Amino acid sequence: MIYQPASGRDLDSRTGRGNVLRDVAREILSAISGLTLLGPKGGVVWRGQADASWRLESKMGRLGLSAREMAKQERMMLAEARRVGADNAQHLGDWEILARLRHHGAATRLVDFTTDPLVALWFLCEDTSQVAGGSVRDQTGVLLAMQREELGTVKSPYMRNYNSTIDGAGSNLLYRTPPIDPRIAAQRGVFAFSTNPLSSAACTPSELGLPIPKQNWISGSAERLSKICDTEKWANRTGRPIEVFPQFLGIAVP
Repeated sequence: MIYQPASGRDLDSRTGRGNVLRDVAREILSAISGLTLLGPKGGVVWRGQADASWRLESKMGRLGLSAREMAKQERMMLAEARRVGADNAQHLGDWEILARLRHHGAATRLVDFTTDPLVALWFLCEDTSQVAGGSVRDQTGVLLAMQREELGTVKSPYMRNYNSTIDGAGSNLLYRTPPIDPRIAAQRGVFAFSTNPLSSAACTPSELGLPIPKQNWISGSAERLSKICDTEKWANRTGRPIEVFPQFLGIAVP
């Protein structure tokens, strides 16, 4: 479910490109406001991806590790961190250790999200990766909004409970790490992960799975997205316009 800013269509074929880009930026910010005001009652977490075609996956997922291989590697990382005492690891819970390791660039199953849409938008726009054919900045990106209510939470993350969390029923969970340093605090970072990450063969778009939206969203998705994300005034509408949301919504960033 991707909202396309109207001004971004046929961007290269229109005159006054600078002003068109300003219109696109305004529509993207309006869409963010719409999702914030009219989105899921439980709120969303955000992630910016510089290329809309990229799969939503963790760093371990990008390395091609299976769910079993991820668990084996993370258990080894936890044991080694405690053995060498990295970041006072002997006194930290399992998920805080993994969050700290991820913060320093280690491959884990944790997928970065943020509670602040502008932080996610900054990461999306700041990406300078090189892809086939040139810079990723030449690709259309996507600002993802994922329902908080679709995610469970890590119980007692300050404890050594990696095994009990991973060995439970497959589910998607959210973990908010303590502010390790000023950068993490500024990023308002949270992590989402699956206790049983899906391979690309099992689910092409996302390691976290992609539940099929309810039929009333499928049948009228364009109109529903427009009502949430456009700049139309809401004063004359009665009641809450949208009550049922898919797990993911996206805003295209040309």
